[in-house]
Amino acid sequence: MTSNVVTNTCEQRGSQQLTLGVTLNAQQQLSNFSFSGAPALAQTLDQLMLNEQADSVYVFGAQGVGKSHVLQGCVLKAQEMGQEAVYISCSELMQIPAHQANDYLAGLEHNVLVCVDDIDCLVADSHWAQAWFHLYNRLMQQGNHLVMSAKSNPRTINCSLNDLRSRLQLANVFQLNALDELASRQLLKAKAKQKGLQLTDEQVAYIFSRSPRGLANLLAVLDLLDSASWLEKRRITIPFIKQVMAW
Repeated sequence: MTSNVVTNTCEQRGSQQLTLGVTLNAQQQLSNFSFSGAPALAQTLDQLMLNEQADSVYVFGAQGVGKSHVLQGCVLKAQEMGQEAVYISCSELMQIPAHQANDYLAGLEHNVLVCVDDIDCLVADSHWAQAWFHLYNRLMQQGNHLVMSAKSNPRTINCSLNDLRSRLQLANVFQLNALDELASRQLLKAKAKQKGLQLTDEQVAYIFSRSPRGLANLLAVLDLLDSASWLEKRRITIPFIKQVMAW
């Protein structure tokens, strides 16, 4: 079983401290993400990592299309290159009182790369919108980079600050779409191989016939099979899949 994780912690430069409890998944690399639906995004992210251009990138799409994978992959790649980088889940920041937003984002501009997942969760609030606006400006002034994700495009995002909306629209904007079934099957087999599992076409077809659709659901099935296979020291078969998943 593969269980590679990377700690994701960022200390404030000051009295406040922001500890991000999100654990990065070391398997969520840019190199194993399928950019078939947005090939230009891969090139833009490469240029961003090399500090060639693309100061900010905005990726949007429905839940389950891989936005978190892309953002975590960016952070992992930047860290491999020896750069200071941090991944932030806005769903976690929602636990912080909004009036403390500026305090908790202060100092993050010292990272070469800040990746902000689900920014639309927060910017409807005026305190958070102001805090992200100021952080955005500080990052750009220092020549650092910001990669954001949201469910909607920056023209329709529910944002309480027009100045921030304008900044978001200046980013390099890309839409991620769900993979078709063939691409999803290929990706599932590739992910299984990374975990040391060999899934046959028949087994993949069986999983697709029973699992709820969506890449996140399929990968959750794979994680369960991986854990069960390791614990029980059994290879993957269709009867074993039936047993583990109670199908």
